[in-house]
Amino acid sequence: MKILLVAINAKYIHSNPAVYSLKSCAGAYESCVDIVEFTINQQPAYILQEIYKKQPDVVAFSCYIWNRGMMDAIIPDLHKLLPQSDIWAGGPEVTYDAAEAILRWGLRGVMTGPGEAVFSRLVTAYTAGTARELPAVLEGSKLQRLKLDDIPFWYEDMQDFEHRIVYYESSRGCPFSCSYCLSSIDRSMDFRSVERVCRELDFFLEKRVPQVKFVDRTFNCKKEHALPILRHILEHDNGVTNFHFEVAADLLDEDYFAVMEKLRPGAVQLEIGVQSTYEKTIAEIHRKMDFSKVSSIVRRISTRKNIHVHLDLIAGLPFEDLHCFQMSFNDVYALRPQQLQLGFLKVLNGSEMERRATEYELLYTSRPPYEVLSTRWLSYEDICHLKQVEEMVEIYYNSGQFSNTLEFLYPYFDSPYAMYDSLAAWYEKKNLFGMQSSRIRKYEILLEFGSACISQNMQVQSMLKEYILYDLYLRENMKNRPSFAPAPELWKNAIHDILHRESLGHALFPELAACNYRELTKALHVEVFTAIFNEPAAVLFGYERRDPLTNNGTAVKVSLTGMP
Repeated sequence: MKILLVAINAKYIHSNPAVYSLKSCAGAYESCVDIVEFTINQQPAYILQEIYKKQPDVVAFSCYIWNRGMMDAIIPDLHKLLPQSDIWAGGPEVTYDAAEAILRWGLRGVMTGPGEAVFSRLVTAYTAGTARELPAVLEGSKLQRLKLDDIPFWYEDMQDFEHRIVYYESSRGCPFSCSYCLSSIDRSMDFRSVERVCRELDFFLEKRVPQVKFVDRTFNCKKEHALPILRHILEHDNGVTNFHFEVAADLLDEDYFAVMEKLRPGAVQLEIGVQSTYEKTIAEIHRKMDFSKVSSIVRRISTRKNIHVHLDLIAGLPFEDLHCFQMSFNDVYALRPQQLQLGFLKVLNGSEMERRATEYELLYTSRPPYEVLSTRWLSYEDICHLKQVEEMVEIYYNSGQFSNTLEFLYPYFDSPYAMYDSLAAWYEKKNLFGMQSSRIRKYEILLEFGSACISQNMQVQSMLKEYILYDLYLRENMKNRPSFAPAPELWKNAIHDILHRESLGHALFPELAACNYRELTKALHVEVFTAIFNEPAAVLFGYERRDPLTNNGTAVKVSLTGMP
């Protein structure tokens, strides 16, 4: 008996923890179960071919909004090639509309709800020859679900996960009831024991895994669970591994901060779902959030500069029109997170948002990801406009490559949103949307935009060019000097003296102590700035020692006052 679990991920860097968890629960029949993973960027013909090569008796697809379109392309032809094979599906995309999925794809059946116990039953039936007795819909809610502590730790050989995100689940369920989220349907909670979690995290630490992403919906919803895990990470830090958590910021207290403030920079990153700061919207979607408290906590976290903070907003929520969304954007932007995700409402099957779509005059795409098209408060034109702003935020803010320039430009606009709105209008005017711009071209575009928007005073214009140049070299030692950079000959002797002095003592960049003068000229970039500081200064940019939160290099300023 060959049972094949198929995962089709959004990107190669992703993995699918569900299929590995299912296989681990097959018990004595685990050897009958195989796993194949693909991405939505691969051709359906290739995926079909690889599945066919396995000649499985049973194929079970893990279905989500990002891969449902691939199911449409693959399953009909899979029936033709493997007519004797039973095809099943499971996952959130089919759980709340199982009958439609069975009819649509001609499936033998659908597994709904928590999958481990359901899949265990399915494997047992097929290996025992009783599969015909299985109903078309195997409902997880009607079976005694496995506790998280009963699910084996299925990471063994990390070679299969090299260069990919490693996912880990320490809790399942969510105590909150946000109307757009499927987690609100079943609010039961289950926790893997702290002892097991810490022991399993030690495995990742020993293997020096670059990142472990917890899939817990709200990691810190139970303090006696989350706090010991954070303490363990602090006490056993290997200097490499990063742990990602989704948290409720307003649940963080002094006990958490006592641990968090000691963490190595880059050891932990926190994703915080703000979604909106408009109180009427927050109440309507059943969220409990005190934004003033969230703001205070995020600012405190940011003060230490050791934890990457990711804040989320959702456009298209009830009662939030364009003006209100702009206010939410400005409120969140003021916190200066490392990442600001401007997302759009997804109307998921089974969610309260789906049930109330007519009430909200909510239109959304008929095909996955079921994304909002318009609401009673936001027109389709508004949504299109916000899409353009989102792209500007992704390119210029979330990349972290333009931070100093953006801070310089911001005072020339009425608000942060107004700045990105104006930048989007510039892109539209210059027909830049849809074009693949090189990295250097993005700097040039920002320079052109800024030059047109700020004072034409020569000093101000010079400052803009220097901030652009500063940001450029802060991230990368460019081989080709950009066209907007001034000729360096005027300060050639001063730059030589600075590098010579550094080659003798290595006081500024001790990590380059093995480099002689000639090697330093390649390892470091030196740029002279005359406008952005109160004095002429050289800045030495190094790239061996990078900021773990921003990935920027190291910049050291050296005064040139009095130097020829």
